[in-house]
Amino acid sequence: MLAALCTGVTLRGQEADTTSVAGRKESKVKVRFDYNVHFDWFFVNNEYSASHQAYGPSRTMTGLRLTPLAGLRVEQPNGMKHRLLAGIDIEKDFGANPFGTGPESDKKQQNWNLFREIKVYYTFEAQFKKTDFSFVAGIFPRYETRGKYTTAFLADPVRFYDNNLEGVLFRFARPKSYYEVGLDWNSKYGEERHEQFNIFSYGDVYILSWLHFGWQGMFHHYAGSKTQPGVVDEHVLNPYFTFDFAPMSGLQALNLSVGPFVGYQRDRRWKEVKIPWGVDAITEIRHWNVGIRNEFYYGTSLMPFFAVEDSQGIPYGDRLYMRGAYWQVRTDPAKLPAYYDRLEAYWQPRISDWLRIRIAAVAHFNEGFSGWQQIATLMFDLDTLMKQRYEMQPLFPRRDRRARRARVQPSQGR
Repeated sequence: MLAALCTGVTLRGQEADTTSVAGRKESKVKVRFDYNVHFDWFFVNNEYSASHQAYGPSRTMTGLRLTPLAGLRVEQPNGMKHRLLAGIDIEKDFGANPFGTGPESDKKQQNWNLFREIKVYYTFEAQFKKTDFSFVAGIFPRYETRGKYTTAFLADPVRFYDNNLEGVLFRFARPKSYYEVGLDWNSKYGEERHEQFNIFSYGDVYILSWLHFGWQGMFHHYAGSKTQPGVVDEHVLNPYFTFDFAPMSGLQALNLSVGPFVGYQRDRRWKEVKIPWGVDAITEIRHWNVGIRNEFYYGTSLMPFFAVEDSQGIPYGDRLYMRGAYWQVRTDPAKLPAYYDRLEAYWQPRISDWLRIRIAAVAHFNEGFSGWQQIATLMFDLDTLMKQRYEMQPLFPRRDRRARRARVQPSQGR
């Protein structure tokens, strides 16, 4: 009788069964102890030209994050899966001195103060005919999103330092398509704290084996605080077509993506409206794990309110925008439209799905050369090694040996 009412849970991954009272029809629910360890190392060195210091200071940012997670995994007989995890970020900025009494010392960099934001989230997974559906809710890591968002939506430092999303995420995977939409509640209304939330979406649909349609979009609401009233709406959508010639060329990557940018941005306090627009083209070629990726944008600034001051006389800057500062396109908005070109050379060795390394040199061009970056990242994910995480199946599985070798980890953005 007790076995019919209760479910036992073991700490070594053994299954715990629930059985009907009559014992005629057995229904098993597997309950397991679940865990993950995720590690990120990040390095970026920004070197802006003297004429483009308005984009930000030339500086180096580097650090690490270790995220241990533990919880429960429940699998129902009908294939539905539930996961409840909790953990904490351990984050350290290299070079931040925890010692001494001078102005550069920072007690928050002492060992026990490196424990940062707590993660607590729930994941649901199910398959409905040909659709794999999953839902995530709570405070969860950004890597739960599968979308390849470019720097027009997320700057490289944002991906690392704003690692967690607070809200919900819906994911849909079909044999030839993938979609996701999520809500991230960035900030709560307060005396000086601005209310913010961000609705984002990504889609990828294969029309032919070498042609697919996709989009990336963001609906960002940036409200005021008690001491700084005002609201700014910041919305951007980028639909595009991608031509993938890698399968027929034998290269790891050979593709072209082309599509428009269209936006709507409004500062309600000053009753000012901006309509950013432009055309974006991305080309990429990769072989022997070495690649070149070039993104060329022609249009108006995607950050028209970057230098505009709020009701307290403080520029919105990166408090409003999460994209890279280069997407201002030009420092003088009166000269728009203009172009922005991002040329990246990188080495991305194929090690495994659970260990990823990427080293890149990125040159930026706005009205000529405007600066460059050196970027290096390393990611280790135990969850992928254990084959427990939800994985979207390849849209078009490649059968030949060369193509299997070509399926390296995706680049930042499409």
